[in-house]
Amino acid sequence: MQLQMCSWKEVEKYLKGSTGIILPIGSTEQHGPNGLIGTDALCAEIIARDVGHETGAMVTPTISVGMAQFHLDFPGSMTLRPSTLIAIVQDYVGSLSRHGFTHFYFLNGHGGNVATVSAAFQEIYANASFVQIEGNLKVRCRLKSWWDTPNVTEIRDELYGEWEGFHATASEISLTQFVYPGAVKEVNMGPPVALEDSFTVDHNADEYYEATDFRRRFPDGRVGSDPTLSRPEHGKRVVDASVKDISTDYAAFLRD
Repeated sequence: MQLQMCSWKEVEKYLKGSTGIILPIGSTEQHGPNGLIGTDALCAEIIARDVGHETGAMVTPTISVGMAQFHLDFPGSMTLRPSTLIAIVQDYVGSLSRHGFTHFYFLNGHGGNVATVSAAFQEIYANASFVQIEGNLKVRCRLKSWWDTPNVTEIRDELYGEWEGFHATASEISLTQFVYPGAVKEVNMGPPVALEDSFTVDHNADEYYEATDFRRRFPDGRVGSDPTLSRPEHGKRVVDASVKDISTDYAAFLRD
């Protein structure tokens, strides 16, 4: 059930049976030579839509721009400041909680969002602790990444092994190829840069500093991945597995 496709009367009726809602959140950033710039937002949106069908949950419009400052040296990438994303999450929750929603399930498509969205949750809980909420409304928030489930992890390991990588992964490219076959990009590319060749002995894989440093380390945007392994039929398996696992997790969250 898509929020933007409902009337306010339909939302009012929905709230009589459930106070949970799914909020897809992703990013608009480069995804290597053959990945769509909207990959992270599209993946979150696709999984959220199907979980909504499976569970009867209401789904908000996608928050399509997230934390992507490391990718700004690649044309087309967009980012929010951490403080901006925190404010957006707070405003989404604040707006919807006024109507009676209590359980906010943020379905995530971008690893770079995790720290900032988690900080936003703590701001929400802190405000609730200091301000008496009318009717003692208890707000609960959860952030879940679509790939961080048992069945999806098993498929990723089976299909791609170590070449799944960490960014512009074969699984996420496969997912978008399945849903948007007309947007498949045929690009010749060499092997990915190995992580051990991208960082000095004093750096870990997540310790690049800003956009210029990131592009110097990963010239074509990939981080240890080989998205030439992507296939639309793989994407269907990934979608089905994620929807199954996320639907179960969402149902458990509502019982909290």
